[in-house]
Amino acid sequence: MTTVFGTRLEPIPFEAPAALLISDLHVPSDGGAAWQHLQAALAAVRRERVPLLVLGDLFDTYVSRAQVRTGVWRDVAAAFAASAAAGAPVALLPGNRDFLMGAEFTAASGATLSGGGFRGRVGGVDTVLLHGDELCRNDLPYQRAKKWLRLPPVRWLARRLPLRTALAVAERARAKSRQVIAGGDQRRFLPTAAAVEQAFACGADRLVFGHIHRAGHGRVGAGEYWVLPAFDATGVGLWVDARGAGLVRLSPGGDRVAVDEPPPCPLAT
Repeated sequence: MTTVFGTRLEPIPFEAPAALLISDLHVPSDGGAAWQHLQAALAAVRRERVPLLVLGDLFDTYVSRAQVRTGVWRDVAAAFAASAAAGAPVALLPGNRDFLMGAEFTAASGATLSGGGFRGRVGGVDTVLLHGDELCRNDLPYQRAKKWLRLPPVRWLARRLPLRTALAVAERARAKSRQVIAGGDQRRFLPTAAAVEQAFACGADRLVFGHIHRAGHGRVGAGEYWVLPAFDATGVGLWVDARGAGLVRLSPGGDRVAVDEPPPCPLAT
């Protein structure tokens, strides 16, 4: 199986002649605007009967397997199940905030959860889908922490924490992360040119990822890449069909409004 810096690329689990791709929803415990944007995305895919592909960080935090039984986590799972029943299946990538999501969520939602990334034909184009954190190779503290946080014993313990304890631990981690990001060299958090080139080494023609919370579109060699903006802040995703790909803003009823094409993403060396 092909990997990109340790991220396994699994086959997209359904045909996707057209699809809506979104990333970095960060749905919080109170739902907020992110939950409203997600409902608009689900309305759009149900109308067209096309898949919804979520490229990581669906939730602001997901730690305990008990979360899916309560609150917004239960509501999102139910909405995904209803979407799948209406002919608009959902597939998810793990992000840095919700990589502890597991089988309990897929059982409740009917969604497919990848162990890393996806590769397959979307809109007729051979496409690699990543969250994008694996491409930020200069963020060495994060890459080191990612390795040990995803070790099986750590995952096993974290997912069995009582819900209240799990949410408190997650909030402390998020607060620390916000401090690091605010005080760090911002170039460190960008994807590197070499990493993006490596993602295309499998032979795919298109790469789509999120994580850095800024939209981008450009080319590396013969490959086309799209960087998705943070969906919670913008309600903007990538619509892909046989005519091509483009950013769209979604109305509450699921209507799509084209968004100006973004500039190329700055890539670190």
